[in-house]
Amino acid sequence: MPIVQARVSEKEMYDMKAMAKSKGLTLSDVVRESVALYIANEKPTLAYGDMKDKIWMADDFDELPEGFEDYV
Repeated sequence: MPIVQARVSEKEMYDMKAMAKSKGLTLSDVVRESVALYIANEKPTLAYGDMKDKIWMADDFDELPEGFEDYV
């Protein structure tokens, strides 16, 4: 089984123990549940090419709009 290490303050530890007790769970159960929820909600990191065919740009994107000549 993997081992997860984290540093928490005394107050955080107290709060986690209180939450576990209020749910009728052990501290280990609460930590395991929290880690599982974090992993389930984590969004994958985008890699090069992931947005291909998901972004559309107008054909005239690089053209200067009329009336903007003074600003360029």
